[in-house]
Amino acid sequence: MYDWIGKRVRVHLYTRDGIAVGTVEGRVADFAPRVEVAPGMQKDLVYVVDITTGDPDVPYRNSAGEQNESWFAVQDIELLDPERPRMFSN
Repeated sequence: MYDWIGKRVRVHLYTRDGIAVGTVEGRVADFAPRVEVAPGMQKDLVYVVDITTGDPDVPYRNSAGEQNESWFAVQDIELLDPERPRMFSN
């Protein structure tokens, strides 16, 4: 996962109930393996910066109120590879 640092990604956003609410894009700045996110639950996380929502008038804000940067679970990340264009997505 450390090789993702500096690469562009799409983050799929979900509610706490698991309902998809949209996507944002940004750049991976850091990786943290096996972070305990709840008692007994560990996830690999990436720190994404320079987040864009697709609307320049609407910045992304994380739960702490910070703009355009946040930690996300690797499972919600899609690497944007210009060598392999996206054909479709479900």
